[in-house]
Amino acid sequence: MSKDLQEYRAQYLARIKSQLLGADLGNAGATDLVMQSALLRAHSLVSSLDLQDIDYLRDMNGAALENYLQQAPNRARFEQQLASASVMPSIVSSAAIMAAVADSPTAMASVAGSAPAMTAIVGNAPITNLLVGNATAMKAVAASAVAMVAVIASPAAMAVVAVSSTAMAAMASSPTGMAALLANASAWTSVVSSPVAMTAVAASSVAMSALLANTAAWSAVVSSSAALAVVAASSIAMAAVAASPAGMAAVLASSAAAAVVAASSIAMAAVLAVPAALAAVVASSTGMAAMAASSVAIAAVLASPTALAAVISSSVAMTAVVASSTAMTAVLAAPTAFAAVAASAVAMTAIAATPAAMAAVLASPAALTAMVASSVAMTVVASSAAVSAITASSAGMGAVAASSAAMTIMLNSAAARGAIWASATALTAIQNAPSAVLDALQTHPQVSMMNNNPSNLTAAFVSGKSMTLRVKNANGSDTNYMRTLAGGSGTGDDTFTTTNAWVPRVRAYNNLCHYTWSSNFPFQAYVVNMN
Repeated sequence: MSKDLQEYRAQYLARIKSQLLGADLGNAGATDLVMQSALLRAHSLVSSLDLQDIDYLRDMNGAALENYLQQAPNRARFEQQLASASVMPSIVSSAAIMAAVADSPTAMASVAGSAPAMTAIVGNAPITNLLVGNATAMKAVAASAVAMVAVIASPAAMAVVAVSSTAMAAMASSPTGMAALLANASAWTSVVSSPVAMTAVAASSVAMSALLANTAAWSAVVSSSAALAVVAASSIAMAAVAASPAGMAAVLASSAAAAVVAASSIAMAAVLAVPAALAAVVASSTGMAAMAASSVAIAAVLASPTALAAVISSSVAMTAVVASSTAMTAVLAAPTAFAAVAASAVAMTAIAATPAAMAAVLASPAALTAMVASSVAMTVVASSAAVSAITASSAGMGAVAASSAAMTIMLNSAAARGAIWASATALTAIQNAPSAVLDALQTHPQVSMMNNNPSNLTAAFVSGKSMTLRVKNANGSDTNYMRTLAGGSGTGDDTFTTTNAWVPRVRAYNNLCHYTWSSNFPFQAYVVNMN
């Protein structure tokens, strides 16, 4: 016995079908044929009534509908109803029915695969809103190219989807959904303009992979600081960007985009972890300018030995670093980092070529000490325009004069010798240098001993520029007269008293000669040829 009309119709149709298919039409008489015709008309009429009946859908929730559709005949009936132009509108316009459909993966797959059904749905705001808030429903929609065409074709539906975290999570995790969004400029603009949508995209490796493979779509993101900030805040998204040469190139080509990435510790960690991405950054003047201006980015670089090594090996990168007070302040505050900088000829060349950067080093006791202790750094400085800055700095020359190694490097350079000779500050620092430093300098190739007896007093000992280090008499005390003071020591004659003990006397001369004395004691001096 049937429990409802639906079951009755099913049993009735089955019985008619059985009789129709069991008939022997080849041997049927006229009466039999009339009977078969009547059965066919009855089957058609009842089938039509069955197709029109959607009340059974109103009585089921999602779980019940899903269970119902697991039977092939039931699913076939549901799909026939969706395919019926007269029945489908009644299904998709019913909030009660669609609530159950939205919770049934099987039902939603059928709905999403029906262009007429999806067109009707996106034209019905309440039903659209119902589906957009349902994860099961949106998963089916995102997986269906047919459904995506309908959604994207409706500006109203797309606007709702773009601000729904549920809908966008489904889209972002679906290759089909992402492909549809990326292929439509208007739809993608809606996504890029929505923080909700971009958050979903940035959280999905599927979405990011598809996005980075689409140059135009990625350019739209890069051009939007708000959208790119969402990407930069996602470790998943930035891992994908850092692994994409084209993706990184687009970011580094834009100062605004590079600044967004540089401001994010998550983004910087991802970029610095990928060798190719790091190489792209240090080779980009635009990218490095943004990085150097960001305390976040510089902190990340300084915390990574690999990243720091890449930066100090790149003239492009170091040019950006030395031009940024933010970067230089951070570098100078990190002893280990500055030690690495001082050991790099590339890095020190950039510093030496930038007056502000050199001034910052000279103003930092720790950095100055590290620079003076580095033969690489001192060799660069001694042969560059920066030598004028260091010889004019009391702190700078004090540190240099306290190091025999640094002083040796300075005296090896004609530019440095000239700068020292012309600087009263430098001469004073050397005058006050430790004895050990002066001891070491006495054997420098530029140094010789002036040993004047009465027979050669008036001859010029060094033509041009010279500098004395130490003076004494062979015995006794004597008043000495030397000429001509020059450079950092001023002008005129130099008069001083000596004993038979070596004492520092650092003075600059031009055409040095010991022209007279008060007693007849041989005069001796260590003299540096400063030409």
